Order: sequence, then structure tokens, then C-alpha cells
Amino acid sequence: MPKQEGIFKFKGTLQGQCYYQLNGEYVVRKAVGPSRERINTDPAFVNVKANNQEFTAATQLSKAIRRGLGATGKAFQDTYMASRLTGRCRKIIQKGSGDLGEREANLFNNPNAIIGFPLKKDLPFQQIYTAKAVVNSNTNRSIITINIPKSEQYNHNQTPENATHFQLTAALSTVSNSTWQSDKNEYITEYQNENALGIAVESQPLLCKIEYHNISLQLQSPNPNNTPTNVAQTIWLGITYLKQQHNALGILKTAQAMECIAVI
Repeated sequence: MPKQEGIFKFKGTLQGQCYYQLNGEYVVRKAVGPSRERINTDPAFVNVKANNQEFTAATQLSKAIRRGLGATGKAFQDTYMASRLTGRCRKIIQKGSGDLGEREANLFNNPNAIIGFPLKKDLPFQQIYTAKAVVNSNTNRSIITINIPKSEQYNHNQTPENATHFQLTAALSTVSNSTWQSDKNEYITEYQNENALGIAVESQPLLCKIEYHNISLQLQSPNPNNTPTNVAQTIWLGITYLKQQHNALGILKTAQAMECIAVI
């Protein structure tokens, strides 16, 4: 272990280094944080413990969304999407009822934290395609319809130079609420069988320079029964640009974007 040099010796922590005396010698080592056991048992770390518990719940919500989106989400996301989404889910838990560390994790408590979330941070959907999308569902949320009343050429803000067509992708991912269970000392997903389910549909390839009216995409809930009240359905809309070459259409992967447009 390195010894402290110089005339003056120091005890304490400075710039990530811990200075202390060991067996009569003044030594220095890299500072380390408190152990998990200390965080869980020391009253001085009660808020740290509480925040860790809620971070775990936020991770559960984020994971459910990502699992529901599946391969569709992976086609549109960037490298740090999971951590960014977990951060948004923490904002949801901050609006939940209960004490710090035990607040309910339910998307309906703060849906705006998710709505508008881009799977690719540097390529927000609304900056690429500005046509207005309207989301409707039937009474039991088993059928969700996304309708774009009008789509024109000027709605494409960042059309790739070689793009001839575009294609819309609608996706749905279910997220059950989670509640703190004191007897188990952890957050439990209330509706496990209805959690992290997903479905996606695509439009036909559409010409970029043509005006369209009432583009409609319909999603059928993957829940076999009525969706429970505390299971949110996140609705996502994405766009992909295509290039026609001879009789085939190729995907321009650099121009793919998707965001959450509703929580129902």
C-alpha cells in the first residue's frame, strides 16, 4: 500500500483518495463507498437506501417497457436508451403515493415523463416528422388506433437525400404498476402476467413527395383479457426512410426515429 510522502501527514478523504494511519505508517489508498450492509443498516444512510429502492423500481418499469418493445425498439434505440428511460421512470415514482423508498411505481401517476421520450436521443421523432398523430382506444383498451389526418411533403423535416419512401411503425408495450412489499422488502409487480407484453405494426411504404389523408395504424392489445386498471399501455410511433433501387426498397438505418406518443 503506498505511503504518504512529504513532511506533513494527512488524515481524511481528498479527491477520491483516502489518507490514514496504519500500523504507525501514514498510507493512502483509493477511497471506496460504504458497503451494501452499511447502507441497509446504518441510520445515516436511510435516504441512500430509500433512493436505491426506488431506483430498483424505476429499473423494473424501464425493463418492462423495453421488453414489450422487443426487437422493434432495438431497431430504433441508441446505446444509452435504457439508462435514459430509467431516469424518466424515476420521475414517475417521485409522483407516487407513499414514503420515500416505498412510493408506488405507476406510469399513470406521471405519464408526461414518458410521453415524448425518444428512443434515439439525437434523432427525436418530432424533429423528423411533424404530421399530427391522434391516438384513440375503445372502452376496454383492447384496440388502439393511431390516425394521421394529413401528411404532406413539408412534414418531413430531415428526409435523407436518397430517400424515396417512408414507413411508419406503431408499437405498444404494457407496464404494470409495482408496489413496495414490506414483508418481502422489495418492489413487487402487481400484474406479472400482463406486464412487458408488446405488439407492433407497420404501414405500407409511402412516397415521401405525396400528400396522404387519414393514415391509420391499429394495435390490438396483447392482453388476452381486459387490461387491468393499473397496467399502462405505452404507445409508440416511429418512422423509417427507404430508398427504392430497381424493384426493391432498402432501409436507410441512419434515419430511423421513434418516440412515445401516448400512455393509455
